[in-house]
Amino acid sequence: MSTYFFKTNINSLGGITSLKPQLDKLESDQTIDRWHLNAEHPDQILEIETQKLSPEEVKHQLRAAGIEADFTTAPQAR
Repeated sequence: MSTYFFKTNINSLGGITSLKPQLDKLESDQTIDRWHLNAEHPDQILEIETQKLSPEEVKHQLRAAGIEADFTTAPQAR
């Protein structure tokens, strides 16, 4: 399983609420295994775990869901 991290444009509770169903659908379709948004991080880091997709394929899926995302490294543990 691979874990990818993306800086996103999700910057409000409304943005999270509107995109959650789309991310949940990717998860229920087993396109991704798990997702988590770190809304407290300044870059709104979205963590995606998948067994099927490359980082570019995940980015394409996110953009199709209306999420602007740039591949990044894992945030430092606090």
